[in-house]
Amino acid sequence: MNRARVTITIKEDILKQVGRLVDGITIRSRSQAIEYLLSKFLSDFRLKNAFLLAGGKKSNLLLNNQPKFLVKIRGKPIIQWVLEEINSYNVNNFIVYSDSFASEIEKEIREKNLAFAVDFLSGEKTVGTVKALLMAKQRLKDTFLVAYADTIASVNLNDMLAFHRKNNALATMALTTVSNPKDFGVAVLQGNKIVEFAEKPKREAHSYLVNAGYFLFEPEIFKYLGKGMQSIEKDLFPRLAELELLFGYPFQGKYFNINNKKDLENAIAML
Repeated sequence: MNRARVTITIKEDILKQVGRLVDGITIRSRSQAIEYLLSKFLSDFRLKNAFLLAGGKKSNLLLNNQPKFLVKIRGKPIIQWVLEEINSYNVNNFIVYSDSFASEIEKEIREKNLAFAVDFLSGEKTVGTVKALLMAKQRLKDTFLVAYADTIASVNLNDMLAFHRKNNALATMALTTVSNPKDFGVAVLQGNKIVEFAEKPKREAHSYLVNAGYFLFEPEIFKYLGKGMQSIEKDLFPRLAELELLFGYPFQGKYFNINNKKDLENAIAML
């Protein structure tokens, strides 16, 4: 691994504390001790795990006569675009949930030999996003990301994580602006908190800010997943908003939620 020589100025008492880490075995110098401390500190401000949702009813997932997650843009399936976008922020461990097209999705991803770890969970039938998330509960012990496998977005995950940590949040939702909010999950923001959330509201939308399909959760989120819940969007998020436990992270940048041919054409033109 390449290293660079740098010159820093540091308080003497702090340097003495750094020196105490030098044991001559695992840490052999003050430089190595400083590198160790920085690595440990920075790892606490980096996401380690991401959970991708790639399930649903077959009739809702077909695009160009194939699972929409596997439709190619510039020779690369949509789900790979999502995985690589997230991985660009040094997230290296992924779990992909799928059901209707589980075998096709797993086969496609495995054949790519991607440079990061991807594990798979599958349901025999469409179970809803809450049950899908519960299937991964034992593997999500730190702050983790949940994302839609059909949504390509340039969310700065490092900045979003810093926002999440600064607010000591249980749950943070990335938000973007669209002209047709009633087709999405609509969020009403007051300060940093989402105080109202409605999935595809039938009545007037109270905001143009919508769910961008990227969420940060603390492991404690599982305490809020009740037995009667099926949908993260319809059941969990409105409840968290009511309890003032849901934070909103607005971002600017590319956002492609690909559900139909028009969405696909827009993504192809812009990516």
